[in-house]
Amino acid sequence: MIWTQNCRCVFLMLFSMVCSAGFAADEKLPAKPPGKYFGLSARAHKQAQSFKAGQPVVGTSYFYWYDIDSKTHIIDGDGTDALTTHPADMNGISYKRVSWHKQQLGDMIDAGVDFLMPVFWGVPGRYRGWSFAGLGPLVQAHSQLQAEGAEPPAIGLFYDTSILKWNDFRRAGRGNYHVDLAGEFGKEWFYTAMRDFFSLIPPSKWARIDGRPIVFLYSAHFAKAQGQGQLPYVKKRFLTDFGIEPFIVKSQDWKGSADAVYSWGGAVNGPLIYRKVVALGPGYDHTAVPGRAPLIVEREDGKIYIDRWRKVLQLNPEHRSWMVHVETWNEWHEGTDVAHSREYGRTYILLTRLFSDLWRGKTHLRLESPYLGSDGVGWDPRKAGGLEVRASGGDGVWKAEKIGQVDAIVSAANPELQGGGRYLYFNVDDAFAFDLYEKDVQVFVTYRDAGCSSFRLEYDSSNAMEGHFDGAFRPAGNVEIEDSARPKTASLALEDCRFMNRCNGVDFRIAILGGELTVSRVRLERPHKE
Repeated sequence: MIWTQNCRCVFLMLFSMVCSAGFAADEKLPAKPPGKYFGLSARAHKQAQSFKAGQPVVGTSYFYWYDIDSKTHIIDGDGTDALTTHPADMNGISYKRVSWHKQQLGDMIDAGVDFLMPVFWGVPGRYRGWSFAGLGPLVQAHSQLQAEGAEPPAIGLFYDTSILKWNDFRRAGRGNYHVDLAGEFGKEWFYTAMRDFFSLIPPSKWARIDGRPIVFLYSAHFAKAQGQGQLPYVKKRFLTDFGIEPFIVKSQDWKGSADAVYSWGGAVNGPLIYRKVVALGPGYDHTAVPGRAPLIVEREDGKIYIDRWRKVLQLNPEHRSWMVHVETWNEWHEGTDVAHSREYGRTYILLTRLFSDLWRGKTHLRLESPYLGSDGVGWDPRKAGGLEVRASGGDGVWKAEKIGQVDAIVSAANPELQGGGRYLYFNVDDAFAFDLYEKDVQVFVTYRDAGCSSFRLEYDSSNAMEGHFDGAFRPAGNVEIEDSARPKTASLALEDCRFMNRCNGVDFRIAILGGELTVSRVRLERPHKE
């Protein structure tokens, strides 16, 4: 679901317009939601089943926009196949059919999924659109399975925030209102879509954490503007209308406090690990989506998915994240699906069941590594000893050089990145790194005292209040260059380490200011043996 202004966005907007003819002169938001589960009090939630914060759970995003009858999200406007991967059986696939939802829910039971999140594109007032029309059949399918004695996954909300930009809602005499979350009307618009969704789902079916319904927010990028107040506003309004606050899991680009943070993109470069939430998926291929540059992450016959699960299971259950977002159940356009498919059969359903059971059981996989429990790891250009420099590229360009008799690498600028910084990226051996959660380490950098003005470290920290993204890229130290041209070793202290590859896929980087830096050795040590 990597949205761009392409044919699919235009199609969705046009489809919404077709399905909502007669609502052209909005200006105001609907005073009442489309569903009957509204105006609730706290008593309505007393007997509700709920997961507990810290309890290992597995959820997935559920794309239900497909319709074989109209060919919506099946065939593109030019008559070509809209799907990269395909459902195992195309017959009956439709957001309008109870039977299709029931099959998907049954497969989720087999996969060990605890909760699903319909990816909701519900523009306020567009109550005949697919986002609304598909929820009733989903609820019916859920009820039928329960009547048969099954336990289908609970239902949360994945709020597709692209509607903040791509909609046909009329405001100030113009269509396609670009939602401004810094203003009161924009915040109300933002909340109304959430209100409308939950009004259509029986509270007994809500996926909850400590009694509070789960809401994942896609990127804030689509809002015209945002402030610190939109999330507290949503919680306050939800409490008034439903008798309870939602459990909001925000994408990292949202301002304001939330209950948890995650990143979309786990199918491309997962696992993306945050304090409470992990995002991972089996691979990515949006070949069938028009207007996009090629991007393929091969599944490698399941190896990518297995390796990503193994990595999070290698974290200590006492302090690892507790919620996994499997990305996705069935996004067949982008080939991120784990559902039953023509290409892969039920392979990923079986794998998801295997790993979700291990996750819920708090299984701790132990790594085989010579660095497990060691005092430190190190790197030099001749040998990586539990610490590796990332290959040259992006904003981490470097070249190998020999300074006298010493092998070294020298940072360089990437001419293709205008105004980009200079960095050297390092990854710590997982077995060593995973034992350092919330602990301190010392990093020693041997460098040539010339070429730039200064450097510092930026690392993956467990302190969510530091760094740019929930503790990632936390700065440490500042080493001034004195231009002596002699080799020196700087010692930098890193507090509250996390080392879960959240600094552009690695654990820390050297940030270089004012020129090039020559580095011949890096060593990372525990202050004392743990």
